[in-house]
Amino acid sequence: MYTLVPALALLALYGLRCAVAGRGWHWWVVQVVATSMAFYSHILAALLVPVQMSLYFIWWPQARRQWIGGLISLACLTLPYLPLASWQAPQVFQVRETGFYPYTLGAMVEVLLNGWSTGLLGWGWPWGTLVMVALAVWGLASPFLRPLLATPSGPARAGERLALVCWLMLPLLAVWFISLWQPLFTDRYLVWTAPAFYMLVSLGLTTLWRFHFKGWGRLAVILFTGILLVVSGVNLWQQATMPIKSDFRAAAAYVADRYVTGDLILFQIPYGRYTFDYYFPEDEYPWAEGLYTNHRDPGGAYLMGEREAAYRMQEMTAGYSEVWLIATETTMWDERGLVKAWLEANAERVDEAHFARVDVYRYVIRKT
Repeated sequence: MYTLVPALALLALYGLRCAVAGRGWHWWVVQVVATSMAFYSHILAALLVPVQMSLYFIWWPQARRQWIGGLISLACLTLPYLPLASWQAPQVFQVRETGFYPYTLGAMVEVLLNGWSTGLLGWGWPWGTLVMVALAVWGLASPFLRPLLATPSGPARAGERLALVCWLMLPLLAVWFISLWQPLFTDRYLVWTAPAFYMLVSLGLTTLWRFHFKGWGRLAVILFTGILLVVSGVNLWQQATMPIKSDFRAAAAYVADRYVTGDLILFQIPYGRYTFDYYFPEDEYPWAEGLYTNHRDPGGAYLMGEREAAYRMQEMTAGYSEVWLIATETTMWDERGLVKAWLEANAERVDEAHFARVDVYRYVIRKT
């Protein structure tokens, strides 16, 4: 999905660019179909619509001659979904816990730039990130550097830079705005905006190549390109050879070999159960969701204390002699570790195993 959505976003925006340039009605069809398919691949791809509206007006000198196609396109991408918007829109402003960390806008930008520059494992940080950000800023500023370029007829169109900035920033600002009420940000949701960043980096390299100052521009391009290739190559190699996804297959196999019918399986976080069930051979078994203990009041104090958590854990495990804890990304649900702490205090840990991003614990409840 996270490969498909960027491809569809690229196709949709390319279709819009060609349609605005008057290359035929079939490009409007491409734009509508690609955008609609992106909607059904990931819900946040709906932010493609405001991005496309912004680009349409940025390209206005050409776009005004294609206003009929633009209007039909907008109708196709909005009118069918108005019944959904009528009841979904008010929920945007409801304050609620989502399990996502409440990032600030600056932190969101930092996470995205680090991920797009040095990847998931971050080898080469911070220099790889600094080089790519500097090149992107240089590419953004290139329309104002025409007197310094050996061939000023090159990439110096401010409107195209503005289009890339809109593609890059509008979805992020929308997610940040919604997150003021209900945290929603995770970097993979905005992976389809990354091509705009890479285009700015490439424009930075192109402009630097045309920078005439005793040949230093081309030497700088060779140096920076070498740095980027090394950083990207090492991170790709590490990502291909090191496990980075939650290994529920191994965890489920481990539990299946030792599971006794009737044991309670506790999932912390609960979302892990869906992947666990895919690999676990038992169709029906007792299970429970781990407690969500991260709710806070307006002053920042936790709403659930240790006493309440203990009471609810006691109720949850009542009647069971053994409990399996399947733990993954637990801080999203229980950053103080109250669930595991209760089990450690009130049960005997008799088995444990650790896999990539998944920990398995087996407890025997002490009789009181």
